[in-house]
Amino acid sequence: MKIIQYLPYSYHIHTWGLEKIAQTISDWLNQEIDTEVINIASDVRRWTWWDFNDYEDTLFTPSFDLVYNFPVPKFWTRSFWRQYGVIKNHQPDVIMTHTRFFVQSLVGGLIAKWLWCKRVHVEHGSGFVTWYPRYIKRSAWLFDWTIGLWILRQCNKIITISEMHKQFISKFTSKTPTVIYNPIDYQAQERIPQSATTALCSNECFIKGEQKIHIGFVGRLVSLKWVDILIQALKRIEDKDWICTIVWTGDQDTILQDLVDKKWLSHSAEDGAGRITFVWGDDRTNWLHKFDIFVNPSYQEWLPTTVVEALLAKCIVVATDIGGTREISNQGDLILCRSGDIEDLREKLEMAFNSLKKNGLSYERVQEKFGVKKTIQQYHNILSHNLRDER
Repeated sequence: MKIIQYLPYSYHIHTWGLEKIAQTISDWLNQEIDTEVINIASDVRRWTWWDFNDYEDTLFTPSFDLVYNFPVPKFWTRSFWRQYGVIKNHQPDVIMTHTRFFVQSLVGGLIAKWLWCKRVHVEHGSGFVTWYPRYIKRSAWLFDWTIGLWILRQCNKIITISEMHKQFISKFTSKTPTVIYNPIDYQAQERIPQSATTALCSNECFIKGEQKIHIGFVGRLVSLKWVDILIQALKRIEDKDWICTIVWTGDQDTILQDLVDKKWLSHSAEDGAGRITFVWGDDRTNWLHKFDIFVNPSYQEWLPTTVVEALLAKCIVVATDIGGTREISNQGDLILCRSGDIEDLREKLEMAFNSLKKNGLSYERVQEKFGVKKTIQQYHNILSHNLRDER
C-alpha cells in the first residue's frame, strides 16, 4: 500500500504537535506494516543552520508563510508541478491530510480527486482559531466554513484524535468520524526518585545535598503556551521547597527570563541559586522522568502529547482543561486547572505537592489508550479498507 501524507511542515524541522504524530504514523507504517509512506511538506524554514539534509521519506514543496506558521505552496512554480508529476507516477492508494485549516489539506484533497484515490483526513483541531489578531481569526473562520468545509465533506473517512474533536467536527459534516488517540512512541526511563539529592544537570539551580520538588515544563516558548502564567503562579508558592526547569524551543526565552528576574525567582536570598531555570532543547524524553510535577499551562491545545508522555513518565501532571486533555486520564495523577487563571493554577500546584504519592496511577490506562502498536493498527485498518463506496 502506497500512502502520501500531506503536512504543513516537515517533522524533521517541527518536532512537536501534528508533525510529531505524523512522524510516528509514518515511521511505524513503514517499519512494521507492508506500506510505503511519502510525506509532502513545505520548505519554509527548512534551510537553516541545523538542517542541510535531504530525506528519503519527504518531498519538500516550495512555499511561503502567509502568516506565521501558515505555509502556502507556490502553485505558480515549476517545482510545484514537477512534484505533482512525481506523486502521480508514484500511484498512491491513499492520500492522508492533517487539520482542515492548512492549505496542504486542500492540495491533498484536490490531488486525491485528480488521481481518483481515496483520502483519509485526520483532524487535530478542537475549535476555531482564537489566539491570533482579529483579522486572522476572521479569515480563519471564513476559511473553515468554505475551504475547510469542502476538505471535510469530500474525504472518504475522517479520523479525530479525541471525542472533543469529534463533537467539533460534527458542526461541519454529517460524516461520523472515527476516534483514534494519538500514537505515542514513548520509551520509559528509570525514574529519578522524588526529591533526589543528586544534581540533575550542571546548572547552578540544582543544589547538591538539598531535597527539592522538581517542577517542569517542556515545550515551545510561544505566547499561547502561557508559561508566564506558570511563573506568576510559582511566585505565589515561594514558601514551598521547589525548583523549576523550563525546557524550551521558541522565541520567548528573553521575555520570560525578564519576568523571572522581575519576580525575584532567579536567585534565592540564602544561596544565590536560581529557582527557575531555562534549558534549551527539544528532547523532552530526557527530562520528563526527572520531574516530580509536570505543568502544561497552555491557552490552546488539541491533545497535548507532553501530558501523555509525562503520565507515562509517572509524573504528577497539572494541565489546563482544554481540547481533549481531560480524556487522557481520570486518575489522581492528572490535575486539571482553568486556563489563564493564576490563582487556580497555584491551588492545583499545591494539590500536586500533596499528591506526589499518586504518581503512576494513570500509567497502565494511558499506555493502553495511546499505545503505538494499537493505534497504528487502527490507522492501518482504516487505510487498507476499501473506502471508495463511502464517497
